[in-house]
Amino acid sequence: RPSHPELLDDLSVRFMDAGWSLKWLCREILTSATWQQSSSIDSSKAAIDPSNRLLWRMDRRRLDVEAWRDSILAVSGRLDRTVGGPSHDPQDPASTRRTVYAAVSRLELNKMLALFDFPDPNVHAASRSTTTTPLQKMFVLNSPFMVAQADALATRCLQHASEDAERIAWVYPLLYGRPVTDAEQRAGLDFLGEPDAMHAARWEHYAQVLLASNEMLVV
Repeated sequence: RPSHPELLDDLSVRFMDAGWSLKWLCREILTSATWQQSSSIDSSKAAIDPSNRLLWRMDRRRLDVEAWRDSILAVSGRLDRTVGGPSHDPQDPASTRRTVYAAVSRLELNKMLALFDFPDPNVHAASRSTTTTPLQKMFVLNSPFMVAQADALATRCLQHASEDAERIAWVYPLLYGRPVTDAEQRAGLDFLGEPDAMHAARWEHYAQVLLASNEMLVV
């Protein structure tokens, strides 16, 4: 049964009154307070409705592999926005084209796409499954593709400002769409330490940690 039958009745009636306008319906839903909620947990509400059936918060959702890979390329400053052209290997570190142009083989699906739940092109799939496996995190930590994007992001940060504090304050909104917290700022500065011969290498490791975070993968 629907969780909010009265709401469905109300929307149905007003949808008809609005001339069956899908534009009106989309606007009504997307501008509502319920649709625009954050995914933050309220312990009092969670105690009453732990499964969020009554929609007291937004459910977190993981990005599809295409959107996730494109986001990583975008923040690293390497995303090729060219429209059209030949297909490519999405896990090739040198390939920076959008993932929609990735080669899809029915004989052997690309390992990166398969690892992050891209549908099997040989069978019908009404929707994508969402799995969480150790191999996904191993890819994020060890793949040449991720290392290349971390290097590019680190270079971008180093070129943006002369001080680490300013660089960290700039990169958090770029990646996560929010300001850095005081605790995150302190942790970053502690890890990066004083500028020396290994400072650029530490920035590469730091950038990879930022790209590997759940906040980069989950909306």
